[in-house]
Amino acid sequence: MKKSKRKLSLIIFSALSALFVAELVHSNLFLKTTEYNLKSDRIENKIKIVLISDLHNKKYGTDNSELVNKIKEQQPDFIAVAGDMVTRNYVNDDIMKILLTKISKIAPVYCCLGNHERDIADKIDFKSDITACGATLLDNESTIFTTKGGDKILIGGMSDFPFYEYDAPDYDTPEAHFWEKFKTDSENCYSVLLHHQPEYIKDIVGTSKIDLVLCGHTHGGLVQIPFVGGVIVPNQGLFPQYDKGEFLFDNTTMIISAGLGVSNPVPRFNNQPEICVINITKGNSWRNCPFMLA
Repeated sequence: MKKSKRKLSLIIFSALSALFVAELVHSNLFLKTTEYNLKSDRIENKIKIVLISDLHNKKYGTDNSELVNKIKEQQPDFIAVAGDMVTRNYVNDDIMKILLTKISKIAPVYCCLGNHERDIADKIDFKSDITACGATLLDNESTIFTTKGGDKILIGGMSDFPFYEYDAPDYDTPEAHFWEKFKTDSENCYSVLLHHQPEYIKDIVGTSKIDLVLCGHTHGGLVQIPFVGGVIVPNQGLFPQYDKGEFLFDNTTMIISAGLGVSNPVPRFNNQPEICVINITKGNSWRNCPFMLA
């Protein structure tokens, strides 16, 4: 009887171990596509955006061919890159440059800086490197993108939070000046803001007319627990409110990508690397419903 119990325990342990290893492989090596469907009365034609973030120098196939092909399949109007394509501990952006060069041939690419880029910006000229790839770095800047259907989209990239306490009371920073201008410009057409870190945005978007904010940084909480969410996120700590997915504020939808890589030895679990596909069609938005506010 004891031998039978030990044998059964060994079988169960082996099966659970195999499942654990399989999920580790699944969550760290296989890309998935997550789709979001939004509506807005500020556009006339369908718009498709692909969002990627937090590559951290990871490769999916030779020269990221698997990632490139997944993006190409979507046939996006433009591609948003929400920062941390490099890792601060490895001062080299060759992997990022190869990827940006390839995806810039698919559709226009707009990038913002993440905290890892900011940390090594004195060693790498990201503006020059990204521009040389055929992409556009929006470092506290904005531009107007015209879709094939003729809709004009205001796209901005804000590199850091504009209202840190240590900058008070004047807040005389590039981010603060950019934010005030972008907020005003957003009143005139559909607007998309790229900003790497989502934990700050909730405090300032409520008074704006910004339609869509695209973020990264969280890595999806690294480990996802069913019915609970992500376990840990930089700047938010354990069991964060903003890990990945769609969050709705008064006038703004925020979408957080779970990202593509990691910046530390802790692997993902139950949390696949992803590209986000955002489909926006003409129609009334539900974002003003009280029960849907973040």
